[in-house]
Amino acid sequence: MSEREIFPKNADENPADAAPSSKRRSARTIKTPELLDAICAGISLGKSARAMCVETGISQRVLWNWLASDAELMRQYLLAKELCIDAYAEEIIEISDDGSRDTYTDEKGREVIDREVIARAQLRIDARKWYASRLAPKKYGDKLMNAQDGGDTNKRNAHKVEVAFVAATAPAAGGK
Repeated sequence: MSEREIFPKNADENPADAAPSSKRRSARTIKTPELLDAICAGISLGKSARAMCVETGISQRVLWNWLASDAELMRQYLLAKELCIDAYAEEIIEISDDGSRDTYTDEKGREVIDREVIARAQLRIDARKWYASRLAPKKYGDKLMNAQDGGDTNKRNAHKVEVAFVAATAPAAGGK
């Protein structure tokens, strides 16, 4: 069965699909290795699952159902997310190093700093850092070094607070 038979371009090609044009067609739900590879490849390059669903023409609900019912697909998806996080880490460096739009020349010929572009770059960096630190906290999260534990970042830091009441001493006789 060809892709054309499965996904006809218009209702005339497949009489079974001849529905009124006002009705919306359902999303493509046939799971093929090529479709899954395209979705995982896009995610591994930093695209969102939502963006990949739109790009490939399936609904997010279909993707989530596939992930819930297919352990191998879930493994591929998790690997793609790990690669996505690494791609975001590399993008942080690229965004930081790209200063090509940080300044512009105004109508008087002066070079002016474009603070809006710099703020947008900072926002892009912060968003990627936050996302990476949440999805891979051991690799990209903030680490607190604890000198008492020999710098072991896997141990939890416990803080101990003690409250003690000290009896007031009476002033010495004859003293101030």
